[in-house]
Amino acid sequence: MELARIRNKSRREELQTPQLEQPQQQPNPASAVEETTPALSLPEDIFDLPHGAIAFPGPAPARGVVPAARPFDPLTLILQGREQDRAAAHLAVVPELLPVDQAVVETTYEEFLCFRLGHEEYGISIMEIKEIIKPRELTEVPRMPSYLDGVLSLRGVIVPVYALRRRLNMPCDHERAFERIIIVRCDEALYGLRVDRVTDVVRIVAGQREAAPAVLEGAAREFVAGIGRAGERMIIIMDIPKVVDTCFGEGD
Repeated sequence: MELARIRNKSRREELQTPQLEQPQQQPNPASAVEETTPALSLPEDIFDLPHGAIAFPGPAPARGVVPAARPFDPLTLILQGREQDRAAAHLAVVPELLPVDQAVVETTYEEFLCFRLGHEEYGISIMEIKEIIKPRELTEVPRMPSYLDGVLSLRGVIVPVYALRRRLNMPCDHERAFERIIIVRCDEALYGLRVDRVTDVVRIVAGQREAAPAVLEGAAREFVAGIGRAGERMIIIMDIPKVVDTCFGEGD
């Protein structure tokens, strides 16, 4: 009797207990994508294409022979790059070198110290000049030529002084305020040349001396090495070895 009552009570409790709802199954996203994505359809004539060809949507590529690739030349590429750099920087192309016969030749000059005797202008190569001094007291030497004024001592060296006007047979009535004595060197010896005034140093193109004219007014032709031109100036170039050589043109 008690057993039947317990069973009935258990049966009533089971009926009164609410049933738990089963969770609703969520759809699988991957399955939804698979369901919404249409299947890829292939053209019916895909199997009629040549072996290895692939068909793509859009305009068909142009048919024809594909040109062969040009061989790679690094030198051509470098030169093209340099030309582009010049164009970008607005640089001029380097001009071609001139032929040897058109090359610029450097001009060589000779320098001369210029001085005046009266209205005439003379020149002595600066390579022959040691120094220039003012006139000083001279010592006369017996029986010396008339064109020698005397001798002087230059730092212990005896130097004969030539009156260049008398040496060239020119008159001696001249202004003496600007007189100078030019000390020249010839064959390791020193000589002095008395001149009216020293002017300047000029440059004359080497090898372009003119021959001394047959007649030189106021100057002995044998003492002239040539005529040089400096602009519009005419310079009488002296032959110093002959000027100081007493064997030449002894004056009166």
